[in-house]
Order: sequence, then C-alpha cells, then structure tokens
Amino acid sequence: MRPIPLNFQTMYADLLQGLALSDVAHGSISTKTIRGKGYTYATTKDGVTRHQQFLGPADDIKTKRHEQQIRQAAQQAKARRLTITALKTAHIPAPTLPLGRVLEVIANAGLFSKGIVLVGTAAYQVYPCLVGAYLPSSALMTNDADLLVSSFASSDPPLDLEEILRRADPTFKAHMSQDDMLPKVFKAANGFQVDILTKFGRGQKSPVAIDQLKCSAEALAFMDYLSEDTINAVALYGTGVLICVPPPQRFAIHKLLIAQERRMSPAKRAKDLKQAGDLMDVFLETDKQYFEDTLAQACNRGPRWRKNIMTSLQELKRAR
Repeated sequence: MRPIPLNFQTMYADLLQGLALSDVAHGSISTKTIRGKGYTYATTKDGVTRHQQFLGPADDIKTKRHEQQIRQAAQQAKARRLTITALKTAHIPAPTLPLGRVLEVIANAGLFSKGIVLVGTAAYQVYPCLVGAYLPSSALMTNDADLLVSSFASSDPPLDLEEILRRADPTFKAHMSQDDMLPKVFKAANGFQVDILTKFGRGQKSPVAIDQLKCSAEALAFMDYLSEDTINAVALYGTGVLICVPPPQRFAIHKLLIAQERRMSPAKRAKDLKQAGDLMDVFLETDKQYFEDTLAQACNRGPRWRKNIMTSLQELKRAR
C-alpha cells in the first residue's frame, strides 16, 4: 500500500465539504441594456451546454443580492479548481473528459441527490482519497458509467435521462433490445456508454421500468448491497463534481460477490477480483477489524453470499 500524503487527503476532505455546502451555481454575470434600462443575466456551464438565466433589473436589490451570491460562488469555484489541479498533479485519479461531463450533468440535474448511485470502475476511481492510498492505475481506465437506481425521489414532471445526457454530449442516443419498452443503455458517438442498473424486485424480472427518468434499468444480483449506506465523493473534473458512491468496503465485497457470477466474462471477472484485492490490501492495513466485521455480515446474508465471497477470497489467496 502506498499512502496518499496527509496534506492531499486534507485538501480532498476540504473540497468535499465545500461542495456539500455549496448551494448556489457559479457562473458569469452580464448586463444587457434594453430601451435604456439595464437587465442582469447569469451564464452557467452544464456539460457542453451554456444556460443563461435572467436575474432581473440591474438596479433591483434582489437582483444585486443574487448577483453577489453568484460572484461569490464563482470565486469559490476558482479556488476549488486550483485544489483539483494540485490533487491531479499529485497523481490522484481524475475522470476522463467524457466521463467528467456525464457526471457533471447528472449532478447538475440533481440525480445523485434524488437517489442515483455511481458504481463500477468509475466509482472505484474516486476511492483513493477516501481510503487514503493510491490504487493501481491499471484498474482505473473506463469508457462507461454504471448508474444504479435502487430508489428514486419522484419528479413532476418526470425527468428525461436521455435529454440530460445530451447536455454532456449531443450524440448520446438510447439503445434498446428487441424486447425493451424503455432504454437501459445510452451511447455516444465517441463510444462512451451509460448503463442503468437496479436491484431485483418482486418477481425477479428485468429490465425494470424507471418511469421518473423515462428509461428502464437492468436488474442484477446483489445490487441492493451497493445501494445501502451510500456516501458522497468528489470527481476531480472542472471545479469538482459532488457524486454519490457505495462505501469502498461494500464496493470491494460486492466485487467478491459478482466475480463468481461472471463465468462467461473472464476479463470482467479478473477486473472484479483485482479491484477487490487492491482495496482489501488497504483495508487490512488501515482498518482490518472493521473490514472483517463488514465481510462477516455479508457472509451471513445467505448461503449464496457466503459461497461467492469465500470462493473469490480463495482465488485471491485471502481465505483463512
């Protein structure tokens, strides 16, 4: 295990706290004169798009107050960008441009706060500062984003996930198999893919309709485990993107579980075991008792859980 220096861990923690407390979108301020009277506008970034918001008459007290809040948010965003640059210089992993844009539009649409959880390799990428150690770069490359929708706060009217993703890349298109009524996969022209996942419900049917996002989700085993006790993290893109991910201990144990379900996908299975093993190396050195307790609780969830976990541990040469 190669620890991340404490000063960079502290910078990340401050960045996470600052983003969690931020409630005003940053942007640039402009004034237009119409028929001799000034009006103030704010322009904000959302993926590759720009949104212009009318704030009100330039001389109005409420307009000036709102303008000041946006300017302060812009100064805070500038400071966060400097922090992110420093973290990236220290080799803390950051998302690729396509992934960063996708995470930004999802966050700006409020989807992480409504219940969406980032899972898969894109989630693994944000764990180094959360666990305090560098994770092998060979496991960090990804050209997709897996979004888990276990429960989702209702919206009126419903949101359109495809429309939101097009703010990150206008070429995003929904892809459906012959039997699908709603899309569960979205692909961009550059090959980037967004997959929507969920847990099994009654009847063990898949896909599951997610009406509030005008899409469906592929139901997979053990996904309920990832949706419990989720935490916030920061994706080091732009001025920082506040996202929702599973706790790293649960992520590692989930990889032990699903590795044994991937007999027909040896490459994915190998990656699952590697990511689990790399995280376990950190946990067993930094907080062994907590991880072992979490592992034991997972094993007690049922025979299939215990069998999959123990088989994966044996393959990793970690079984006792």
